[in-house]
Amino acid sequence: MVTTRSQQKSHEPSLGDKRPYSEAAPAKSKEADRKQPKTGPSNDIEHIKEGAHVEHAGKAQSNSKIHQLISQYGELPLSQTDLADADKPTPETVMALLLNAMLSSSRISHALAARTVALVIKAGYHKLDVLKNSTWEERTEVLTEGGYTHYREKTATMMGDLAKLVDDKYDGDLNTILELTSEDPAKIRAELKKIKGLGDVGINIFFDTAQHIWPCLAPFIDPRSLKTAEEIGIGSDVKALWREVSEDPEQMYITVEI
Repeated sequence: MVTTRSQQKSHEPSLGDKRPYSEAAPAKSKEADRKQPKTGPSNDIEHIKEGAHVEHAGKAQSNSKIHQLISQYGELPLSQTDLADADKPTPETVMALLLNAMLSSSRISHALAARTVALVIKAGYHKLDVLKNSTWEERTEVLTEGGYTHYREKTATMMGDLAKLVDDKYDGDLNTILELTSEDPAKIRAELKKIKGLGDVGINIFFDTAQHIWPCLAPFIDPRSLKTAEEIGIGSDVKALWREVSEDPEQMYITVEI
């Protein structure tokens, strides 16, 4: 039987309004309630990085730092887009995360990738019927509007191929991959490699961002994010970080993205 995040956390509210994690989840401490409005993590993270002594930091200190960062800066994936039900493994959410992985793994800036992903979701291409019925020219136009000009023709073709693959092989729902692979992360990775335009970097991005709805992927932190975690002083031991977020896939994803 496939186990999804929505089955594990059916009592949680919907995130259709794109709320940050700190609002979507119950408050866990008075400190979280007193947090300042989010203005951007870069300066504070640099400050934390400068004062970090990773080798000598105690577990309690590291744990406090993780939860402070989660409280201040944590958001669910694609929370700045029009994606509804970001905390549920709907076919649309999984498709959106896969398109995000495909687009973000190219050699373009993070800002351009994020802008393009937002426009792709606004166009409804995370919905299989919309993507299937779109033309190559329409997809190219959306990609161009997002600034995805260098790879637009090839990517527009791959998006069309993706729609056909999902419809033909996965019965219109990428969640079918969980059944085909018995929720084995290694088998999931092998299955995703069959998708045109999704290499190892893209699959790592998908694992990062989908682990809160496909908990069988957790705990996962891609190599780049793991290096950043070590630099800001919360450590690079994936299992230790997993324990410190109480083995919660949502918080593990947020830790990855800080």
